Amino acid sequence: MTLPVTFSHDIFTSQAVGGISRYFVELALALSDSGREVEIAAGRHRNRHLGAVEAPWINGRYEAPTRLPAQALRLRNEVWAALSTRHHGILHRTYYPLLDLMGGRRPLVTTVHDMVWELFPGEARSFAINSNLKRRAVDRADLIIAPTEATKRDLCRLWSVGESRVHVVNHGFTAPALPPDDGRHLLGGRPYVLFVGRRGGYKNFANFLKGYAQSALPGRGISLLCFGGGDFGPADHALLAETGMEDHVTWMGGDDATMMRAYRDASLFVYPSRCEGFGLPVLEAMAVGCPVAIAAEDAALVEVAGGAALTYDAGDPAATAHLLESTLDDGALRETLVARGRVRVSDFGWDRCASETAALYALLG
Repeated sequence: MTLPVTFSHDIFTSQAVGGISRYFVELALALSDSGREVEIAAGRHRNRHLGAVEAPWINGRYEAPTRLPAQALRLRNEVWAALSTRHHGILHRTYYPLLDLMGGRRPLVTTVHDMVWELFPGEARSFAINSNLKRRAVDRADLIIAPTEATKRDLCRLWSVGESRVHVVNHGFTAPALPPDDGRHLLGGRPYVLFVGRRGGYKNFANFLKGYAQSALPGRGISLLCFGGGDFGPADHALLAETGMEDHVTWMGGDDATMMRAYRDASLFVYPSRCEGFGLPVLEAMAVGCPVAIAAEDAALVEVAGGAALTYDAGDPAATAHLLESTLDDGALRETLVARGRVRVSDFGWDRCASETAALYALLG
């Protein structure tokens, strides 16, 4: 008998938008389309990805964000779910619970997306609390899913988790819609290299900016665009002043469509992060034909890119400068990267992700 699967409320209560909540929404949709009985025990959630879906198996409703802290909302939904949702089948936790009232004796699955907190404890807010919750979820789980072999290795090495308990299933990927090309381009059509997301700590923006400053690009009128991750703060402005790059670096935010425009118009997308669990921006860039370069030390990024991206020593500004100059001077290389990237993206479908995940559920009965 195929057991029904319940996805918990946790990530939908605490995250308005983001890669983890999108992963669970897409996974549930693909499982349902394949005929699997699923339920998302969402409760009164704040997640816009889930709020955009209409399906009878979503148990809950979207609620505009309130001033209540996410922890209080998660506890409220945990009590509601324990009283109001089914207690048989498989429970797949969408994040690491503050309190476990839903589990009972049914099989329990958890997905560990990365080990960033544990590898960079000094850079994580509330590290001890969050890591302890993650460790407790891992210890309780009957089956653990990791999105890459790199994340599995980190988990097993750092916490001495048996390799047989951890199974790798790559995330699926669907590129956000890109508006038709209306002739308008970001930065007024000026050429630029692109950095996406948060900039602090292990994201390694400081070394990337120093490499950009050392390169010939600013003098050639090739800008650096930082998309997302919040507007520049005091630390960013100090770094820009230190490198003399105030007039060459621009920050921009926006919706998914604008972000995809940013990838499309970029001469090169560079992702110098030292640690990721999967690295969704790599696939986003490849999907719209943007050449990609990644940190050689980030095993998960290298794994996901699958040879379709350049790798370089992202901790060395001189190596960064060389990468930028040599790649932007080589149109044939960029065209090769674009072609390889489009092929690589096709390897990450939600149907495959769902079928591999369903095969793991079958191990639980």
